[in-house]
Amino acid sequence: MSLKQKALNGVKWTSFSSISIAILQLAQVSILARYLAPSDFGLMAIVTVVIGFSALFMDMGISSAIIHKQDISHKQLSSLYWLNIFAGTVLFFIVYFSASMISQYYNEIQIIPLIQLLALTFFISAIGNQYRILNQKKLLFNRLAKVEIIAALISFVVAVLCAINDYGVYSLVYATLVNVSISNLIFMLQGLREHKPSLIYKHSEIKSLISFGLFQMGERSINYFNSQFDVILIGKLLGTEALGIYSIAKTLVMKPAEIINPIITKVTFPIMSTVQNDTKQLKNIYLKTINYLCSVNFPIYIAMAILAEPLVIVLFGDKWSEAILIMQILSFYFMFRSIGNPVGSLQLAKGRADLGFYWNLGLFSFIPLVIYLGSFYGLVGVATSLLSLQVFLNFPNWYFMVKPLCGAGFKEYFNEIITPLSIAILASIPGFLVYYFVLIESVYISSMFFLFLALAIYLYLTSKLNKSLWFMVLSTLKR
Repeated sequence: MSLKQKALNGVKWTSFSSISIAILQLAQVSILARYLAPSDFGLMAIVTVVIGFSALFMDMGISSAIIHKQDISHKQLSSLYWLNIFAGTVLFFIVYFSASMISQYYNEIQIIPLIQLLALTFFISAIGNQYRILNQKKLLFNRLAKVEIIAALISFVVAVLCAINDYGVYSLVYATLVNVSISNLIFMLQGLREHKPSLIYKHSEIKSLISFGLFQMGERSINYFNSQFDVILIGKLLGTEALGIYSIAKTLVMKPAEIINPIITKVTFPIMSTVQNDTKQLKNIYLKTINYLCSVNFPIYIAMAILAEPLVIVLFGDKWSEAILIMQILSFYFMFRSIGNPVGSLQLAKGRADLGFYWNLGLFSFIPLVIYLGSFYGLVGVATSLLSLQVFLNFPNWYFMVKPLCGAGFKEYFNEIITPLSIAILASIPGFLVYYFVLIESVYISSMFFLFLALAIYLYLTSKLNKSLWFMVLSTLKR
């Protein structure tokens, strides 16, 4: 297969996996929202932040280093595997015994057993993580997709059964443990057929990879904190019930990003790595990536903002109506945030994880302040402050990150953003006017009318104003 064919195959399988998993997760949250209290979702949001942050230290950026290095040896892979096992073990004990301190910060003693149970994921993830990364490096996205879907489906069944039987927040905990266990066990059993790590550890063999990985770990750690400061501070300043409402809105709004962005980053990072020394080709791939990403994300997020009320009521029920306005604001926040997503693949392809580290370190210095000031106006204030910040950051993101890495000029970079944004806005206006001002008794009928009208106009405008995307979609469908 050519590089282009491998990329298209990767997009196909990653799309199938991401969409399937997102649907299962959305169905899971929708069902559990009828059995669990807002405070349960708030507790789980806090625990997820703790576990997610700690998981970055277990990986230590090694996964990106494995993909970036094109000629990695058996000794290096073996050494990295045992380093991963050691890191997972150490992190288990650190997180397990830190649970009580975290509970004191939030004044929530219920957090302790939740964190201690989910700390087991560090043991479990360590055994299969390298094999998952090797599949991605080899562009075996069909294998990745099948494993991830199987794990998500089984964990969905576990979550629903536990919720029905009144396990409360533990429904979410047990589902997470099952998902991690199944996926990593399958990856390990599959991977051992192709690569069995030797019982060796040569630090000298992996020193350069660790150096690359440490910058990546630092960048990811700070970026993770930056993206989760809202959860961390809302839980402390406004309480777990308010956090539960915010978490429901954020969970729903993040679904398009969880579907679309992994499709882009999982495929483009290995592809960009293969052309890392050809700046012109790298720039073209990156600019096309931005255009395609915006063309998919923008209309979806605008539609979500307009249809927030029926989405929340239908999926979660009337008791979550406070999440509607939060969802509308966060829809625009995640829309603008999605623009910066592919720059991570560009950094790693060029071996410049340090740039991402310094960028996120700069954001780390004032994001908490922005969220703290917004919290004086409740959840709406937090969401609005995040949106304002994200809009402001788009120009610095191009100037300090994109331009130095691939040489994309201001005009050519922002044209790839403005064109899809203009098309998405123009396409939504007629449907928006009908939805809000034409008296249609059923909200479901008016919502479907909006979607069909907006989609028809969007496809027409795309065929006329964004021809590169239009021809790419047509050629892909023909294949």
